[in-house]
Amino acid sequence: MLHPRTFQVNEAWIVFKLNGVPVTTGEDGDFNAIALMDAASCFLLGAEFVPAASAGLSEVEAKRLLNSGKARKQELPKTLYVPEI
Repeated sequence: MLHPRTFQVNEAWIVFKLNGVPVTTGEDGDFNAIALMDAASCFLLGAEFVPAASAGLSEVEAKRLLNSGKARKQELPKTLYVPEI
């Protein structure tokens, strides 16, 4: 099991789903909130709302999420953990 004390800040980032059930909107349908977090500090580096019906992040959404983390930390991590979402 991963634990924050196992890592140095910016050594590893984790992608995960924030919500247990989809967020429902009246006009646009259901969404999942996908977050990017630094494994050591547990600081949220970014988040994306993706359609609940999709299999996961699209390439554009994934790049946008990673770019938000890079903009905050000025570099990318050595390791990126991406579980099945």
